[in-house]
Amino acid sequence: MEEKEYIEKKVEELISELLDLSGLILVDVEFKGIGGRKILQIAIDRVNGGVTLDDCERVSRELSLLLDAEDFIPGPYVLEVTSPGLDRVLKKDREIKWAIGKKIIVYTAEGEIKGKLKNLDEKFLVMEDGKKIDREKIQKIKLNEV
Repeated sequence: MEEKEYIEKKVEELISELLDLSGLILVDVEFKGIGGRKILQIAIDRVNGGVTLDDCERVSRELSLLLDAEDFIPGPYVLEVTSPGLDRVLKKDREIKWAIGKKIIVYTAEGEIKGKLKNLDEKFLVMEDGKKIDREKIQKIKLNEV
C-alpha cells in the first residue's frame, strides 16, 4: 500500500469513532503534498444540516491529539478540517454516497446531467428521475447545492 493510501486509511479509522460520537460524518480524507508542504484535509458534515466553524475546530483539536499520539505521519504537515462545500467535486465512492439525496451535476462527453442523486452501484449512478448514468462515461461529478 502506498504511503498516501496508508495514511488516509489510518486517519479514517481514527476519526470515525470521534465523529460518530459527535453526530458528524466523514465525507473525505485526502493527504496531499504541494511542493515540500504536506496537507491532511478532512471534510466533515452533519447528517441533518451542515457543520459549523466550532464543529471543525473541535474535530481538528481532538484529531490533532489522536494523530500526535499515533505518530504515523512522517514529517511536518498541516491539518485542515472543513465542511465539504456547496460545489464540491465528488471523486471517491464515499463522497458520492454522501451526496445521495443532494443535487449534483454529472459531466460526460455528451454534456451535463443535473438532478438529485438517488443511488449508485458499481456500474451506474441513478438519478431521482430514474435516469441511469454509466459510471465509465462520467468525466466529473460536482455537488450542485448552490
